[in-house]
Amino acid sequence: MTRFLPALTVSALLTAGAAQAQTVRPLAEGLPAGALLTLETHGAAPAFKRFFGAADRLLSSTDLGEDSGSMLGVAQAVLGDSLGREGIAGVFSVQGKKGAFEPALLAVTRSGALTDEMLGELLPEKPGARVGRYTFSRVDGAFVGTSNGLTYVSSDKALLMAYLGRLSGKAAPTLAASAPYAAAQRAAGTQELGVYANFSAAAKVIRSQLAQVMLPRLLSPVVDALDTLGQFAGGLTTTAGGWTTASAQVVNQAGKDRPLARILLDTTDFGVQRVIPASAEAVQATACHPDTGAYLGRWLTRVDLLEPFGFLTDSQLASHLEQAGRYLGHECAQVTLAGGLKAGLNQEDPLAGLATMVSYQRVTDRAAADAHLPGYARSVNDALDGLRGTVTSLTKTGMDTLMDDAMADVDTRALMLGAGMAGASEGLDEVLAGLKMVYAFRGDYLITAFSQEALDAALAEGPVLADDAAFRAAGLSMQGSGGWSYQPNPADLKAQDLAGMLPRELSGDRALSGLFAGAMTGAADLINRFDGTTSQRSVSGNVIIGKASVRYRW
Repeated sequence: MTRFLPALTVSALLTAGAAQAQTVRPLAEGLPAGALLTLETHGAAPAFKRFFGAADRLLSSTDLGEDSGSMLGVAQAVLGDSLGREGIAGVFSVQGKKGAFEPALLAVTRSGALTDEMLGELLPEKPGARVGRYTFSRVDGAFVGTSNGLTYVSSDKALLMAYLGRLSGKAAPTLAASAPYAAAQRAAGTQELGVYANFSAAAKVIRSQLAQVMLPRLLSPVVDALDTLGQFAGGLTTTAGGWTTASAQVVNQAGKDRPLARILLDTTDFGVQRVIPASAEAVQATACHPDTGAYLGRWLTRVDLLEPFGFLTDSQLASHLEQAGRYLGHECAQVTLAGGLKAGLNQEDPLAGLATMVSYQRVTDRAAADAHLPGYARSVNDALDGLRGTVTSLTKTGMDTLMDDAMADVDTRALMLGAGMAGASEGLDEVLAGLKMVYAFRGDYLITAFSQEALDAALAEGPVLADDAAFRAAGLSMQGSGGWSYQPNPADLKAQDLAGMLPRELSGDRALSGLFAGAMTGAADLINRFDGTTSQRSVSGNVIIGKASVRYRW
């Protein structure tokens, strides 16, 4: 029977180890309740390895490759030994010396031997304080410690002691047990890299601050909107073929901004895929409530007096958006047509990207749309023409003053700044001159653009997205959906394509552009590894759930 003892011993040890692993509580179970924001990692070592591998490939294409590669290796080892296991950093609201609430940071991670060794060189030999089984010291204004496999740091002593007290067995509310955090995280699921934000809690803190400075009425709409956003949790998890994301937003339906809640929770049956060209490079479709235009118009009215150029007043944009809500349905889409990716890289022609950007909106009352849109487009285009004159006049006045002062003081830097302002003004005038709101109808959808070339491309006859085999294979739900996005595998870029992003001074100088050649080649390689993405947003009660899949060849 003795020969079976080693096997039994190993089996017992494995069983005990598995049991211990199962009893390890998530770090959120020790943090105090009420976090305004958290950044979290859960078994993120694979993510760090993949991201650092991508960065190493980019750096290896430059002259800094060898030295930077070794530094990345050290950073990956340290992160893998700490945040790669599990980590969480939270922003909490604590009461300051004068009674006002102020933000404080508390971060903790599971640490290994490497992390403990590096941290040991920074901490005093003898800890400054102890709470139960945990010790900490003050280091340069922060409170830091490492005990029992954990490393923790806080900007507030009382906050850290409250956390260590919970770890030592003190009964007190914890973050993981708080209803807002639990509801959002449960819907989103555990991710390698995650974030949690409690907008409602942040709104309460802001309200208390505004009450002290006597500005609650002026900014109350902003706070009401923030409160209505509720809580958000989300993150990403890497895979061998890319990464996936998942998110959940728990809308606060008890918030005062009821229109925002209706807009956020809107769903619809999508049909816009039947009029979008199959060659589109990117599509972002959303369920847009008919109240969206009026809601946005109210916000534009609030900021109209603060807008320095008068565009909002001249265009009467807020009023037009409210009127458009009377004939627009629940369906919107932003589309980048073929050639949009490369066009956006061309710094020499800032308008090139506009020639591939169009918007689609479902129309429910064509007669009302026909009656309103001509005046809408005319008003916007007249305001754009007026904006050109306003910007030119303001720039000329500022430039003349700057140049006069520069000549009087013989200030070379001011002269260069004046010349730069002249160039920027000329470029902005060129952009504004090329902007013109145009529109057309296709089926039940209104197509708008700020380039006639883009509108013509959207109206051209040809295959539509709904019939594209790759789009159909993505399996996106079009019924009762909150929204979706689709981006097929884009055409590969070359280093020369990315070189168009360089300023003229660099791209025109062979010696300088040669310095960037390796970096451009490496960047093109990183971009070309992206093979497309799809996402889906659904609504269940007051919870918005989003999921996405990104294909990437690590």
